Amino acid sequence: MRKRSVKRIATSLLVKFDNCDSISYGIITNISECGMCIKSGVCLPDDSSAVLLIPLKDEHLAVNARVRWVKNSDEFYDSMGVELYEPPERYLQIVENIKSVESVAETSF
Repeated sequence: MRKRSVKRIATSLLVKFDNCDSISYGIITNISECGMCIKSGVCLPDDSSAVLLIPLKDEHLAVNARVRWVKNSDEFYDSMGVELYEPPERYLQIVENIKSVESVAETSF
């Protein structure tokens, strides 16, 4: 497995994605400018493309992704790692905001 070029930050954001003509939900457990880990009861196939929808206050932010790995525990697939391609500027701003909050929290203790 190749080493990540960017540090991921722990988070718990809701995400929606299309799975065989139905909407599935997951929780983003860590995030970076280039990718994220999504915990969900439904995982997409390895190497498949997806449009992830991150609910914001007034809209859903669409982010294009490719599934890079799928992990199972207790014989169920429950998390997947996705690589983002051409993430929108709004997404990058969200990641920067999360980094800022984490940085403040680390220096407060």
